[in-house]
Formats: sequence, structure tokens, C-alpha cells
Amino acid sequence: MNILIRKRITKALLLILLVFAVGTIGFYYLLDGLTFIDSLYLTVITLATVGYGDFTPHTNMPPGGNPYIIKLFAIFIILFGMSALLYGISVMTEYIVSGDMLHERRRKRMHKLISALRGHYIICGAGETSVYIMQELKKTERPFVVIEKSEERISQVLEQFENLLYIHGDATHDEILQQAGLEQTVGVIAALPDEKDNLFVVMSLSQKKKESGDQFRIAAKVTHFEKMAPKIRSAGADCVISSEYISARRMVSEMFRPSVTTFLDRMLKDDRAVMRIEEVTVAPGSAFSETTLKDSRIPERTGLVIVAVRKGGTGGFIHNPGADQKIDPGDVLITMGAMDKIHALRKLAQGK
Repeated sequence: MNILIRKRITKALLLILLVFAVGTIGFYYLLDGLTFIDSLYLTVITLATVGYGDFTPHTNMPPGGNPYIIKLFAIFIILFGMSALLYGISVMTEYIVSGDMLHERRRKRMHKLISALRGHYIICGAGETSVYIMQELKKTERPFVVIEKSEERISQVLEQFENLLYIHGDATHDEILQQAGLEQTVGVIAALPDEKDNLFVVMSLSQKKKESGDQFRIAAKVTHFEKMAPKIRSAGADCVISSEYISARRMVSEMFRPSVTTFLDRMLKDDRAVMRIEEVTVAPGSAFSETTLKDSRIPERTGLVIVAVRKGGTGGFIHNPGADQKIDPGDVLITMGAMDKIHALRKLAQGK
């Protein structure tokens, strides 16, 4: 909700409550035989201009009471109260017409959907780099939440991602990260325009990982790779990406191995069949745990071929593993194929 509108609504509600309080207390002490409920009722029918049908200030005037004081008080309540009511109605009308009510409902629905997410990714910033990240996450069917402080930028991104889950706020603030579901995320990508902000986000996330024991990964974007990459890594980032560094390596690849880069480009850009090189972690007690590649029958079950195995998820890679290669819990299987087949492999590897 707009802060100015929120303040005006609060002010209007306080004015209306003040009017009812003054009217109730005034009628209670100026008239005889009225309870607080009667006094409140008399205030309401006065402000509602429905008339005095059942009892009036005159009939309940105490002996020796001054009718002019009662009349003046009633006039004051009517004028001041109606002004307060009209002000409140105008503010509420502005709130509804301006779309703030719809925006507030959408925001609450958004927070409800985000709070239900599990194993999602958080993207800090909605710049051009983040758009490509969102496209990849969407193609590979991975849930994500975007944090962006510019309403204009959010509107632009919503034109490309209709059902985008987002938080309008500053990603450098801890409470905004919490709203994005930090406790349930598996990865946070710091892709803010200012690399100093990315450094701040990484430091904050690293501290939270130490305090909570969460195991989400942290990736950060930098512009000045040689200068900022060591700082961001030491701050706690698991990986640091520089667009200049990636661009340089890509140009070299285009020179030396054009067919390979063309193959990878077509694989990444083909919308008809989403093909990816993916990793799948073997869980204890799954169908592949403590078996060999031959016994796991992965090609027959999923149509995929394992191109490498990383023992324990952190050790060296075993390229082109043989049929007798043993698979232990915690091993990471590297494969390439369609995402629907990879999802099937991941379910089997997780014991689902």
C-alpha cells in the first residue's frame, strides 16, 4: 500500500473514532438517563442524519439543563463528524479507485504463494542479467522469486513473465530476503547493478548461513573481476561470475571450437525440446544407492547416459565411467538430455 495513502487512511480512522468518542461522552454527561450504549447510539443517528425518532437531546435534557449548550454540542458533532466521515469516505474512495486495494490483495496473495515454496531460488535484482536467469529457471521448471526495488522495472519484467513471483523491496535489507523465503531456498543469486550491493548481500547471507546452518548456495555477479571477485569469495559466495570474463572465454571458444559452441547454443535456445547438461545427487536408500551403473539400468529407465560421476559431490570427476562404476550415497551424476527425462532420473535418485 502507498505510504501516503496508508497515513491518510490512519488519520481518517482516528478522526472518526475521535468524533464517536467525543459524541458518546458528551451526550452521556449532558443528558439524563442515558447509558454509554444509548449515547453511542445517539451519536450514530446524529451523524447518519436519520433523525431523532425514538429519543432526542431535548427530551432527555436534565432538569435545569441549558438547551442552547445541548444544541450547540449537537451542531458541533454534526458538522465536525460529517466532515470527518466525508474525509474518510474520500480517502477510501481514492484508495479503491487508485488500485491500491487490488495491489494490496495481489501482494498478500503473492506472499502466501512465496511462503509455500520449497527448494526455490532467490534472484536479487531484475536487470537484464536476471532476465536471462529467469528464462533459464523457467525452462528447466525451477521455482524462483525475484527481489526488485523499482516498481517500473517490476512492471517491465511482468510483461515477459506473467506469473512472476516477486518481492518489491531492497535486497540488501534482511527482512526483504526473509520475505522471499530465505529459510526454504536452495540458492540465492546476487545480480544487483552495483557490485558493492552484491558484496553486502553476500556478507549478510553468509552470516545467516553460519547462524542457521542452512546449506543454500550463493552466487554473485561482478563487473571488475580481478578487484571484486576475491572480496566476494572471501565474504562467502560459492561462485562469482563476471560477464566480461565469460564473454572473453566465449570468444576464444568460437575461434577454436565453433561446432561445440553452436551445439551448446542450439541446445540452450531450442524451445521445442529443452535439453540440458544437469547434475543429479544420489540420496541414501534410493534406487541407485550402493549399486553399479550397470545394475542401476539408468539408460533403460530414463533414456539418459551418465557422462561423469563426482564422488561425494565434492571430489574429482570420473569421466565416461564404466559399467562397473559403483554409485554411493552423495555421489553426483552428470548427464545430458531432455528435462523431462532428467526430472525422472532425479526422482529415482532421491528415492521417490
